Amino acid sequence: MAQGFEEFFRVATGHRPYAWQRVLAEGGLPRSVRVPSGGGKTAGAVLAWLYRRTVAAPEATARRLVYVLPQGSLAHWTHARTGRWLHRLGLADAVDLHLLAGPDGQNGAWRRHPERSAILVGTHDVLLSRALMRGLADSRTMAPVSFGLLNNDAHWVFDEAGLLGPGLPTGERLQALREALGTTAATGSTWMSAVGDGSAPPAGPGPAPARRIRQLHPDPERYVADLVAALGAAHRPGTRTIAALGSPARARAVHAALRAAHPGRPVALLLPYHRSAELPLPAGESADGFLVVTRALDAGSDLSGRTVLTELAPWSALVQRAGRCNRHGEHPDGGDLLWCVPPEGPGPDDAVARWLTAHEGAAVTAADLFAVDAPRSPVPEPVPEPVPDAPDAPDALGGPELVALFDTARGAGPDGAAPWVQAAADRTVFVAWRAFGPDGPAPEEPEPGRHEQCEAPLAEVTAWLAAAAEEEGDGGGAWLRDRVDGRWRRAVAADLCAGALLLLDAARGGHLPGTGWTPGSRTPVPSLFTGRTPPATACAAWVSLEQHLRETEEEARALTAELPGLTGPQREAVALAARLHDLGKCHHVFQDKLRDGGGDPPEGLLAKSKAPWNNGASSRPFFRHELVTALLLLAGDHWHPPGTDPSLVAYLAAAHHGHVRVTVRPEPGEAAPALFGVRPGDRTPPFALATGERFPALELAPADPFRPDGAWPPLVAALLADPGLGPFRLAHLEALVRTADWRSSARHDGPNPQAPQG
Repeated sequence: MAQGFEEFFRVATGHRPYAWQRVLAEGGLPRSVRVPSGGGKTAGAVLAWLYRRTVAAPEATARRLVYVLPQGSLAHWTHARTGRWLHRLGLADAVDLHLLAGPDGQNGAWRRHPERSAILVGTHDVLLSRALMRGLADSRTMAPVSFGLLNNDAHWVFDEAGLLGPGLPTGERLQALREALGTTAATGSTWMSAVGDGSAPPAGPGPAPARRIRQLHPDPERYVADLVAALGAAHRPGTRTIAALGSPARARAVHAALRAAHPGRPVALLLPYHRSAELPLPAGESADGFLVVTRALDAGSDLSGRTVLTELAPWSALVQRAGRCNRHGEHPDGGDLLWCVPPEGPGPDDAVARWLTAHEGAAVTAADLFAVDAPRSPVPEPVPEPVPDAPDAPDALGGPELVALFDTARGAGPDGAAPWVQAAADRTVFVAWRAFGPDGPAPEEPEPGRHEQCEAPLAEVTAWLAAAAEEEGDGGGAWLRDRVDGRWRRAVAADLCAGALLLLDAARGGHLPGTGWTPGSRTPVPSLFTGRTPPATACAAWVSLEQHLRETEEEARALTAELPGLTGPQREAVALAARLHDLGKCHHVFQDKLRDGGGDPPEGLLAKSKAPWNNGASSRPFFRHELVTALLLLAGDHWHPPGTDPSLVAYLAAAHHGHVRVTVRPEPGEAAPALFGVRPGDRTPPFALATGERFPALELAPADPFRPDGAWPPLVAALLADPGLGPFRLAHLEALVRTADWRSSARHDGPNPQAPQG
């Protein structure tokens, strides 16, 4: 087996694996991996999983690898490297690869194929928030699918665990909860670090490259100017110099000053705060010039520089930054590791400063740093501030919190996952720029696409909008879509939370080419919006309700057959829920919507209408056909099959659009006692399915089952408390029913006659 992995690894990377990497391939990914910086952690973890999943132990290896980098790292490098490995191994078609970081985290393509092997590369804020059913910039209705797939049949690898902040205890608690509550297939976690634990480092490459430690002493009153002068003096022509600053504002200031001081030399600013197409990713090889970063290189990058300056940082970050200095030994005379205390002082990192001071002038290797007992300050770490409707400390995640997060209804459970995932200073929002007048975007203006969006620090955006509002007197020119009525409105302070998506007036600035988010700029921003484009495909046929239900069951059975971790009763529950999920479309409001759009609809109950006649609006606001499905299934036991839990089937059928799940309450502005557009006294017609289920005519009382004393709350509570089911398994089954529905609908897709041709 070792020889097999050795060739596998060599084809992927061009060199042989280290002994510790072979151990991972032979025995699987362990709970902890500690390897000096530059020792091949990424290749070791990814290729060991890939080898076991595709060659050595497919059934014993999780279907999804979730590779987690600290927020602020640029996951694009790891994503690109992994793509190259897959291509060289001929596995690009067999294993899906997805990027979940920044605006790209909103790409939901990874959820479409839960039966396929896949590698998800992303940052911990995006991935952990989705694993808590409160994904940053993720739809509440799609959150259960993300939760179900990330917490079942997945192996999480946390790269540089010491840089995760609150995400570290959250990842640990999530893994403990999975083990306690159960999953449909084994789901594990591995925490990797370049910080040692007192044990000897594993054997790595030959002679270890060294870097010399030297402190700089910039005057706090002339901090940026002194740093730029020191960087210029330390730079060697023909090599790369890297400067890692502790804040985006200082990084932008140093970048601007370096450009002014060295007009003939490349100076790049590498922050995660760029629009995707404008992200300036430098080449991996050493090149002449300066590179200014904050945390972009703290994990997931193989970039090297002869000279590296870092502001004082936590030990984990300092070890990683030191690992960028002469990383590959390309400078035989060694590299220079420069450090300085930031203007605000050492803070909680004074123990790190003492260690660096004691080693002034020393030449250290990555193995030397690995062997150090991590310096710890006697000053306690700051405790995250209390957040309304959230625990006071991020390590408070437990079973009750998980159940609260499972409820995705508007106003139910915690608003977000940020307290468990990010320190307050690290929270970000997404902004995009478009040209519009003082009245804001037009009502039909679509939300910004991922390519338009730029991640930006929440604190900086908040301050920028406050300053703009004071100058202009109009709220700062930021707009968002209201979560209640879907209309554009001006953003207010309460809207500014982690993951918020804001549309900014392009005329007011806030972005510069090569710099990205720049709150000090008032230069108008070129908009990347190219207009509303209809989808390229649409339903190309009238589809009867009977046909759609049959085809969805077929898709569900085919899908669950690919997932050996499911039990027989779980497969049957998914299949039956798929067969019954759209029963509620028999309601006359839904049938009228399909038929009133025009065309030549056939007789009988319909599930889908043919383009271009499928754009009709419902005659009732808020109407949800799946609520009617739930009412039909709760009305009696005449449809109950032997050996399958009818409560589970009812839940899975009702939840297939993510609206009818745990708490079900009227939409804002909906007149009681109506619920989701369904009114007391509405009647459904009698009908029967070809599979034998019969549903008599029913007069609906929509609110009754969903009241606190109704049938629905205890039904869902029992499913969540069932030791054979629980929240993780339940969400996975929920995701499978939804996938089957998407696939059966896609059977009838064809070219959209309303889309641009050519």
